[in-house]
Amino acid sequence: MNVLLIAFVLITLVNILAYLWAYSNQSDHLTDISYSACFIFVALYFLYAFGSLSTGRVMLTLMIILWGLRLGGFLFYRINTMGKDERFDSFRSSRTGFLKFWLLQSISIWIISLPLMLGLTKVDLGFSTIFFLIWLIGFVIESVADYQKFSFRQHTSDKLQFIATGLYKHIRHPNYLGEILCWIGVFGYVSASLVGLEWLSIISPMWVIILLVSISGIPLIEVANSTKYRNNIAFDTYTKQSWRLLPYIY
Repeated sequence: MNVLLIAFVLITLVNILAYLWAYSNQSDHLTDISYSACFIFVALYFLYAFGSLSTGRVMLTLMIILWGLRLGGFLFYRINTMGKDERFDSFRSSRTGFLKFWLLQSISIWIISLPLMLGLTKVDLGFSTIFFLIWLIGFVIESVADYQKFSFRQHTSDKLQFIATGLYKHIRHPNYLGEILCWIGVFGYVSASLVGLEWLSIISPMWVIILLVSISGIPLIEVANSTKYRNNIAFDTYTKQSWRLLPYIY
């Protein structure tokens, strides 16, 4: 579908422009906000391009806008507080290395956006109460988890202290659980309108799960924490008594 290709070009253009600014200023300040902004731009573009302001289409757009504003605003505030993101220290100064990150981010945004884009091409997209509630639960979990962890860091001077309260009492990565539920909710919300090859857009929540569970999310944090809290008996006890993402499952 040509409109999906147009969306990919627009997403890539935004990320390349962000990369040019970020590389020339050696700054991480646009990394996360550009990520969230792309989803908002895509949602608004498809809402406008296909005209209909049905309840289902408007609510899906608002879900993405609310998610994007919350996530982008939080991450932008966090990076301004932190000063920089240490994850980029190894390749921020590399022209090609940093560019690869932005291009991979473009691809990831496009993959995750597939059900959003396909859903908004349906002028009669219906409203799904069940999957809206799944999205809402994920949104609340992720928002609360981000706030709890950031607040903990802001009020704890000892960097060797770790959060084990609130949503983190039994789950070590509740923010990722919330993110996964959000995109399961988005896919489920549009699933009734999908036909034929459009069902391949299920790769969206699957991609989010793969990224967070197996690639750039939980594995990296778990390895970093095992080094950071080495010989910390309290942390060892916490990891044995908690779950990574889902109690009694993972």
